Amino acid sequence: MNGNRNADWLARALIVAMFAVAAWAWPSAPAQIPIHWNGAGQVNGYGPKALGLILNPVVALVGYTLIGLAPRFKPEQFDGPTRSALSWFRLTYALLMSGVFVVIVAAARGSNPNINYTLPLLALMMIAIANLLVRTIRARMGKTAPPGGGVRI
Repeated sequence: MNGNRNADWLARALIVAMFAVAAWAWPSAPAQIPIHWNGAGQVNGYGPKALGLILNPVVALVGYTLIGLAPRFKPEQFDGPTRSALSWFRLTYALLMSGVFVVIVAAARGSNPNINYTLPLLALMMIAIANLLVRTIRARMGKTAPPGGGVRI
């Protein structure tokens, strides 16, 4: 995939770091850790530490991988700018998953973080989605336009 290499490497580094932090936090984490928050950002659900410490990085890795497979299924829709936008979207996905993971680990270690701290990351991901959609639409329109760019006024 010829996307943005910096964004791809940073996303991969974040996912690897999530697994490393999970291994680091595992011995000291209690058997039950916060895994769910209410709309006000306060913990309202607990689960086994494997759910919060292992499942979250696994979901991040699987999601990152699946998003990256999109150009393999429809390569004609992913030109250079679209692939770059996809790389940035994958990075924001990894950032969001890492942000949620940091809150889970902090809560497992006895802190009382508010999950709403991750909302700016969600907003950033929405911007990346919008950018990806715009790039995809532009690529599609560019491929379907008649020679010469269509009607000129």
